[in-house]
Amino acid sequence: MKNLHEHLSGLAHADPARAALLVCDTSGTIIEEISRAALLARVEAAAAYLQRKRLSRGDRVALALGNCADLLSISWAAWSMGIATMPLDTKRDTDELRAYKTSASDAKLLITQENLSEIHSASGSEEISWMPDLSHEALILFTSGTTAYPKGARMTLENLVANAEGIVEWLRIVEDDRFLVELPLHHINSTVFCLASLLAGASIALPPRYSNSHFFAQAAESGATFTSIVPSIVFDQLSREKEFELTKSRLKLTRIQLGSAPVIAGDALEFMQKFSIPLYQGYGQTETALRVTGVPMDLSEEQYAKAVAENSIGVAMKWATVEAASAGGKILGEGEEGELIVKGPAVMQGYIGGEDAFRDGYFLTGDIGYWKEIEGRRFFYLKGRAKEIIIKGGVNISPVAVENALKKTDSAIDQAYIVGVPDERYGEEIGAVVVWKADVDAASATRRLKLSLLAGSAVLSAYETPKYLKSVRAEELPMTSTGKVQRMTLRKQLEGTFESIYDLIESHDFRFVVLTSQSPLAEASRMLYNHCWQPLTKDEREYRKYLGNYTTLGAIDTSNTLAGQISFSYADKKISCVSICSATFKPKSVPEMTDTPDAEFVRDYLLAGSDPVMNFHHKLGAELVEVTPGGRPDDKSALGYTMLLRYPPLQGAELSGPVSNQLIQAVRILALDVEAEVYAVSRPGGLASFLNRSV
Repeated sequence: MKNLHEHLSGLAHADPARAALLVCDTSGTIIEEISRAALLARVEAAAAYLQRKRLSRGDRVALALGNCADLLSISWAAWSMGIATMPLDTKRDTDELRAYKTSASDAKLLITQENLSEIHSASGSEEISWMPDLSHEALILFTSGTTAYPKGARMTLENLVANAEGIVEWLRIVEDDRFLVELPLHHINSTVFCLASLLAGASIALPPRYSNSHFFAQAAESGATFTSIVPSIVFDQLSREKEFELTKSRLKLTRIQLGSAPVIAGDALEFMQKFSIPLYQGYGQTETALRVTGVPMDLSEEQYAKAVAENSIGVAMKWATVEAASAGGKILGEGEEGELIVKGPAVMQGYIGGEDAFRDGYFLTGDIGYWKEIEGRRFFYLKGRAKEIIIKGGVNISPVAVENALKKTDSAIDQAYIVGVPDERYGEEIGAVVVWKADVDAASATRRLKLSLLAGSAVLSAYETPKYLKSVRAEELPMTSTGKVQRMTLRKQLEGTFESIYDLIESHDFRFVVLTSQSPLAEASRMLYNHCWQPLTKDEREYRKYLGNYTTLGAIDTSNTLAGQISFSYADKKISCVSICSATFKPKSVPEMTDTPDAEFVRDYLLAGSDPVMNFHHKLGAELVEVTPGGRPDDKSALGYTMLLRYPPLQGAELSGPVSNQLIQAVRILALDVEAEVYAVSRPGGLASFLNRSV
């Protein structure tokens, strides 16, 4: 390929009606088909727009777009003109990080969803200045290292094309193939796989995002023949046999590329055994424009099975020279462990800030590995990472960046250190080791921090939020002779001792755990809610939304069964409980009442001690604030009324009694931790029965 625009034009002229991009919905159904001719027109319209914005060769443009056809057409237009793109992570970039990336890359223009209508309508007779070759800078991708801010890797179009051509050859991509985009287009993986598909003349299917429950449906409905995924997706799909069975007769997937994070060999083997779709592991980094090595497709069945079982990352791509080297730079022999180093035409030009990344022409990956020769070829194997970065589901997480954000979250934190914690789904999750300031109650402060992290932070994306915590004393931290904390030693030292941020309190009888829509107990939580609040039941979709709107604290007994739960919201120093459920609750029949008393009557009824629900709260210290007619119109037992209760500040922190009592006590302890008032929106549940008896 001489230049990108010429290649796009050649495809369009060879077969203008052939599908190039297929826009899909979440279920994989194709909702728009963009032909090669239409794609060329989109690219040329985007180029006209960029030229009218006075952008030219050497400039950089920031793209704040999710996975969509426009992100591809605008990127390809920019690259065809010698303009570099810098895609932003619209889901995970905080405002601060977006501002940093835009400033550091010196982007002259930011394109968002709001600009697309203007770009689509851009056309004209003016001549576009197309690039005649591939030598220019094309892509800036920020990748997290061990520094506070991510580093911007600078790649030319030649870097990207060299890797894309290697992928085409490796995975034998041909014109009749269709690539399914499952990873974000701001990631090097999807960026280069889409380019590889374009080079081969294959089509590209674009759902809006990866969906755990619709992965196989997306593949089947879109007609995809191959895709590229990360290990967390393999883990997700191991429990999706039902979804696979519903779609397998229509599936055309012949191979799946797997990489971007450490692969668990057992998961890969189980996936292939269940679904009979081969996985081909590859290794690489953003700085190498994606793949450096890959498990070959020409292996015998026996060789392939062995490569997967041994978790080999495969052989070097034809463009790549890969070695294992000692810390001093000596090239090592077969079986000797050292840092993997890479050189070749796909390796980046360098970082925006000029940080050192090379030695003797080799890019230093920071990964430890070795090679062994099998039938005349070097097969590479990863042993671990020399760098301290965390790779969560294929995304690099900077320890320092999370540490800095964590300190902004709670002023009681004296020191914070971020390490990787083994995780079944993501390979690694984020663990925070916290040293609290002197005179801080560590248990109370830890609960407060957990609540804060669960509520969401302005300085931490949900993906970067630590899911595990561990409080330690300063003297327990492993230090170097120069006083630097050794994160990797800390990780090993604390392995198996971290607390989940979802585990808030324990009593003699129960663990009190925050339940989310992803929790294994989510369905049990819904069934318990429906049991206690019948007939005000919720279906699965409604309950997922409910779990997202409220913090639901489940009481898990010693047999790991959900014995009760309470839901509350936390804002403005107020905790408002909206539901409490106990598995021992026995619903009673509710009489049909035609008349509804006024609010004054209901208030007197409650204060007289006639209502069992009010009496329950009153015994635990609650006071009635107000009654609200029509608060829950469908609640026949309370004739639509709700009551607002206020709990006084907690005296003592003992958890005892029935599960319902302990749930209220647990919330009041949390309120004490965050210095919040406690309210409860409940119902006069015995009102209808009381009136029926009075008739």
